[in-house]
Formats: sequence, C-alpha cells, structure tokens
Amino acid sequence: MTLATEPQTATVDTAEYGPEGVGPDTTPAPAQRRTGSHTVSLSWLVLAVPLAITLAGAWSYRWVQEDAFINFRVVANLLAGYGPVFNVGERVEVYSDPLWVALLTVGHVIVPFVSIEWLSVLLGLTGTAAGVILCGRGIQRLGSRHSDGVIVPIGLLIFSVVAGVWEFATSGLEMGMVFGWIGLSFWLLVRTEARRRAAVRCALVMGLGPLIRPELVLMSAVFLAGLAYVIAAPGWRGPTRIWHRWVLPFAAALALPVAYELWRMAYFAMFVSNSELAKSGGGSDIPQGMVYVRSFITTYALWIPLLLALPILVPRIRRWWGGGDHTGTVVLLTPLLAGILDWLYVLRLGGDYMEARLLLPGFLCLCLVVFVDGAQFRTLMVVPLVVIAVWAVVCGTSLRYDHVTGWVNNMHDERALWISDTGEQHPIDPSSYIKMASLGVALKSVAAGVPHGQQKMVALVNPGLVWFPPSLNPGSAAHVVRKLRSFITSEDVPVSSPLPFRMAINMSSIGVVGYLAGPRVYVYDSLSLANPIGSHTTIAVRGIPGHEKSIGPEWMIARFGVPGGKLPGIGGFGLKQDVAAAKHALTCAPLRSYLGDITKPLTFSQAMSNVAHAFGNTTLSFSPDANNAVQELCH
Repeated sequence: MTLATEPQTATVDTAEYGPEGVGPDTTPAPAQRRTGSHTVSLSWLVLAVPLAITLAGAWSYRWVQEDAFINFRVVANLLAGYGPVFNVGERVEVYSDPLWVALLTVGHVIVPFVSIEWLSVLLGLTGTAAGVILCGRGIQRLGSRHSDGVIVPIGLLIFSVVAGVWEFATSGLEMGMVFGWIGLSFWLLVRTEARRRAAVRCALVMGLGPLIRPELVLMSAVFLAGLAYVIAAPGWRGPTRIWHRWVLPFAAALALPVAYELWRMAYFAMFVSNSELAKSGGGSDIPQGMVYVRSFITTYALWIPLLLALPILVPRIRRWWGGGDHTGTVVLLTPLLAGILDWLYVLRLGGDYMEARLLLPGFLCLCLVVFVDGAQFRTLMVVPLVVIAVWAVVCGTSLRYDHVTGWVNNMHDERALWISDTGEQHPIDPSSYIKMASLGVALKSVAAGVPHGQQKMVALVNPGLVWFPPSLNPGSAAHVVRKLRSFITSEDVPVSSPLPFRMAINMSSIGVVGYLAGPRVYVYDSLSLANPIGSHTTIAVRGIPGHEKSIGPEWMIARFGVPGGKLPGIGGFGLKQDVAAAKHALTCAPLRSYLGDITKPLTFSQAMSNVAHAFGNTTLSFSPDANNAVQELCH
C-alpha cells in the first residue's frame, strides 16, 4: 500500500502540506476559508458541551480524599530536605504516582500561597479539562479525513455524565493527570499520523504512563504499538534511517521510565513501589473483579450507551479499513484496545475498594472513539443517538452508586463516606477531617514534648478505632490525648531506634493524621501502604481490595522496643510470644538486610548495593503471623 492508494489520507495531507506535500498551502479559496472557519467554530461548540458538563460535575463533587494527604506528607518531607519519604529516615516509596507527586511539589514551590489541598483540586480539574479537549480535538481531526461536516464526539458526552468521573476528577489524587495524559497521547498520535513525521515527542509522552499509575504501562504499550504501525506504514515523511525512524522515538519512550526505575532501585531498593506491593498489584482476584466491573456498568446503566455505540463504531471501522485507510483505522482502534486491556487488568486484579475509580482510564478510552458526523443525523443513526441523549440526561441527573456509606461487596463510595463523617459537602482542607486533624495535631504536640534524644511509642489496641472514635471530639491537644488513652494498650515500652523520630504510633488511617503530625512522628501503617514490613507479607484472607495486608503492632514493638525491655501482655495483640517471635524474625537475613538497605545512609556504595538487592527485596514474602514468619524467614 502506498500513500497514493489512500485517497482519504492524501486529502488530509494535501490540506495540511499543500499539493506537493512539501509546505503549507496558503492560498485556499475564499469559500473554503469561510466553510472551514464555520466548521471549526461548530466543532468547538459541540466539544464545549461534554467539557462543560464534566467540569460542572467535577466542581460540584470537589473534594480531597483522605489518602491524598499521604502524598502531601511526602511532598512536605521532600521540601523540608528529608527526601520523598513518608517516615523520615526510612526510604519507602509510599506513593504509586511519582509524576503526580512531582507536579504537586513543583506547583507548591511555584505558588506557595495556594494550599497543597486546593492545588491538587485545581490541577485535577485542569488535567480533566485538558483530557476532554484533547480527546475531542483528536477524534474530530481523525474523523474529518472522511467527512466534510462537523464531527460530534458523542462518546465524550457518555463520559461526561457519569458521576464516578466527577468524583475522581478532583479527589487530590492523580486521576485528572491520567485523563490529561490519555488525551495528549491520543492527540499526538493523530497528529503524527496526519503529518507522517515527528514521532519522538509523541513517543516520549506515551511512555509516561507507568510514572502516572503503574497499570498504565499497559496503555503505554498499546499506544506505542499504534505509533509503531504509523511509523512503519508507507508514506512516512520523516527520516527513514533506522536510528532516526525507530531507535530515537522508542528510546524517548523508555528514557524517563527506565531512569526512574534505576533511581527507584538505588534509592528505595525495590523494583516496584511499596504501595503497589501492599496492594498486590500483580495479584489476581477475578471474582471480586467481576463484581467491581459489573457494579460500575449497572450503577450507571452503561450497557445502554456501550451497546448503542456498536452500530456507530463497527461499520466505520469496516468502512475505513475496506477503503484502504489502514493507518487511520489503527489510530482509531488504539485507544479502544487500550481501554479494553485496562479493564481486563482491573478485572483480574480484583478492582478497588473505591467504586468506579480504577475503571475510569479505560472508560475514557472506550468513549473517545465513538463519534458521528453531521450527515448521520439525517439517517437512521439518529435513533441510537436520541436514545444515548436520553440516557445521558437520566444518568447525569439520577444514576448514582446506591450504597453510600456502607461496605457492599468490599467497596463503597469513598466521597460519600467522608462527607457523612465530616459533615461537610466538600471536605478539602485538613480541618474538614476534624477528628483526624485533632489527632494529628495532638500527636505533633506530644512528639514536640518528648525530650531531645528520647523516643516514645504508643501501641493502640485496635488502630481502626481511631478512624471514627465516637468519643474523640475536637478540642485541645491535651484533651485529645486524654481521650486517646482509652485506646492505648501501653505507652511505656522502652524505645530505641536509629530512626530520627520522637514518637511512634500504629495507625490504619495515615493520611490526614500523618500529614499534620509532622516528621517527628513515625506513623506505623497497619494496612501496610507505608509499612516496609507489612507490604511484604502474604494475604491471609481475601477481603477489601488494597487493604488485605494487615499487620499487627507486635512488629512495631519488636522493631523499636529495647531488647529485654518491658513487653505489654494485654489487649489481645501484645502477647509476649508474638513480640518475641517478631523480634526473632527481624534478625533473620532477608528481612534484616532489606530494612538495612532502606535505613542506612545512602552513599554511592549503598546505592549500588540497593540496586543489586532490589530483586530479592521485592520478592521477599512471609506470613504476617510472627510465629509463622520465623519459620519462613529463619529456617
């Protein structure tokens, strides 16, 4: 196949580069200019509808999730000179979105007068808007090669009315960046295919997926495969030497992810982030994943627009391919395949405990490929379009996740839960999370009162009680500490650790508390996201996705307690034999070596040692039961 056999592609190239394809055609006829201007105006107008709906919904749902404050603590520690860590002195990669953390850090430096919570909201809205615009303009540009009329991105209307999209467009997490990256990757792919040159920038952006979320490596691979087809297709105008045509683009795609991975191995002594390990990113729970996907589809009756999209999409794919426009067809199929692959991964993983969240990147990819042109409104195609429009009105105004604050099928509506707990419609600032904020401030005050050179440890009977303790009301630090004492098993355990904390405490909700407690407080994460020991444990019982690696405080007492010191023997978890077993397990080579890798001063030789040990540290696994762990680690 040559470019001459693709009349549609040739038309596009002539319009952009002139009759000979060597320079812009700067002499369009006056009628053509008027028609083109009118089409462009209408194109922006139809795109403004899903954009306005998405932003209006996202603003009405604005909030910052409690987990986002984990990243905020990392940013605070980084700017204070402690490195990108959660607990000072312990190199643990608690975040799974390094590019988002980097953006928050740079943004906070540039606009320090904007709180990091509101900065995350505004960046989320900006990324979401950019994603919708770039997806829309990309599909309009791609569709215009076969139509002179206005291209209507009906799929973006489907995307814009789903409340789950609104919920995570802000939330303080990276979803807005995900939407923006998908839109930019697709738009650059369309642009590269139209120009048939300049692939390096396109490949560089496509390769950023795993730096935004780890599972986006699958989308990156699909987008890069689509780009490879475009580069290989006849009619390529760029350099034809292998080095410039192939090596440079894909070297650009790999450069930043590989560089970060090498740095991760040297700094964190791991192949993957600690949070990915804690959430079992490579695990499998297909039954739970099917529940998760089915819940998303049924909640918003998505089977209606997705089925009605088939008679719009499938004939177009057949017509383009049959007409010889193979590169255009591949570009159209690329986000579709990326979305399907992403959903299959989420299904295999088991989904998430937050309704809809992990399915949203794939959902945008599935939606953006659905479009119609003006002429189709005068055919029978108007029937599915009218039904989709009616569904959009119903979905945008009425369809919501039913189970507001309770756990159903191991998931819930996270935003509704925190609205219920805080009593605020838009919990954004730490003060919104009044119970968590009071506790964080109290812990900071207690840590400040510990004499220099001394350390204190508080072991909670059940750290989950601190999430919503009914008796823990706002008040002074001393008042909160007095209330907290009712949850304490022992605060008299002798403590000695080379880590520079003044107070250690076990918690199962570490976001707002950790952010406000400050760097002097070591927050021992009972759910293992920030816990270098718990993240390596095996899952004893399947349960809430991402929260299945729970680890008891006996490991904290064993790690930081003075050898031969007092061991609490009350409260259900503080049995002497459990602490003694955990202390024994900590002395065994695999675990002892890993903890040394992440706490010793980071010299050049230590960094090289970390790289060498990264694979073994990542694959380290043992039982959360200390007695069983001794058998697995020491024998």
